[in-house]
Amino acid sequence: EVKVNFEVGRDAKFDDLTKKHDAVLVAIGLSQSRSLNIPGVEGSGVLLAIPFLEDVAFGRKPALGEKVAVIGGGNVAIDAARVCKRLGSEEVYVVYRRSREEMPAYPEEIEAAEAEGIQVSYLTAPVRVLGDQGKVTGLECIRTELGEPDASGRRRPVPVEGSEFVLPCDAVVPAIGQRPDVGWFKENSGIGFSRWDTMEVNPYTMQTNIPHIFAAGDAVTGPATVIEAVAAGPKAVEAMDLFIKGEDFTL
Repeated sequence: EVKVNFEVGRDAKFDDLTKKHDAVLVAIGLSQSRSLNIPGVEGSGVLLAIPFLEDVAFGRKPALGEKVAVIGGGNVAIDAARVCKRLGSEEVYVVYRRSREEMPAYPEEIEAAEAEGIQVSYLTAPVRVLGDQGKVTGLECIRTELGEPDASGRRRPVPVEGSEFVLPCDAVVPAIGQRPDVGWFKENSGIGFSRWDTMEVNPYTMQTNIPHIFAAGDAVTGPATVIEAVAAGPKAVEAMDLFIKGEDFTL
């Protein structure tokens, strides 16, 4: 049975779903962009990457202007930059706080973006979005240098004092990460979450800390590939089937 236009929290409480079913799989992906914590992001020309790409996919074309700055170093940032270029922006910059070697986007994606004329400003961190009467006029940045490795294992970007500069632009597209939309059940479900708002599961059984609630995909791993997300589906379904049958599925 497939139910469309069904919103958990509006059409049914999450607790009601878990009580009515012997097993529940949460595979909600990462549908929201992480916000940029710098001054000026409330300007009308600041477009979060995921909603921006979604708008374009559905035929809506946001007004970008001639110059756009995309903030981030992942595949979403590169996707957003290439879309901006194809929508007609003459100058598109990708601002990334580390070097090319630390950039998480696929090398072939970066090369393709550069071939389209997109400029990547490495070792550059955003400081604030500049604007006039609510419209973006530029992005103030600072140069960085790489210090000791941080928790991710990559070298931490350290601001270079006195290296501030302004990148003139008409729009800013933050693409600094994604997060799941879990506001509808995070506080009351009892499910364990990581500090990145991803759901914590047993890697063998796909179970959360509540045995009959399973989770899979990017909502567990964080941003990954389509192949990894799709592969997690059959693994979770098999585990749920064994769980319902009462069979051992711990390995």
